[in-house]
Amino acid sequence: MKQALIGAALLLAAGVGGIQGCATSQPEPKYRFVIQVSEDDPKAWNLALNNAENPAELVGKENVRVEIVAYGPGLKMLKSGSAVADRLNAALDRNVDLAACGVTMKKMKLTQADLIGGARVVSGGLIEIADRQMQGWSYIRP
Repeated sequence: MKQALIGAALLLAAGVGGIQGCATSQPEPKYRFVIQVSEDDPKAWNLALNNAENPAELVGKENVRVEIVAYGPGLKMLKSGSAVADRLNAALDRNVDLAACGVTMKKMKLTQADLIGGARVVSGGLIEIADRQMQGWSYIRP
């Protein structure tokens, strides 16, 4: 009997905690895009950045979440001082996430300090893209 009461109390506490957690969390935006860039061409990056910025203009930034994932040669453009660094910083200011492939970084012998401020490192670019797709994000490759 005592164990049943403890179990019921734990379930009640978990339920109350879950309700409180839901009340304070932000809902996911309606549109979520993961954009792949694996080229070190500024034209490809500018197209990807246009793709990242346009949806917010159409449906409002609160309805959109965008992440650009760079791997392979595309990672070179995430380096500070790249040809698109100013646009990348502007995109970060508009809440576009920039993700760098950790596998590529290791092969290129790059560190977080080599990247523009605000870019984050993920374990693997392909895994990041696959994870986002499994979470219901739309995949874009400009």
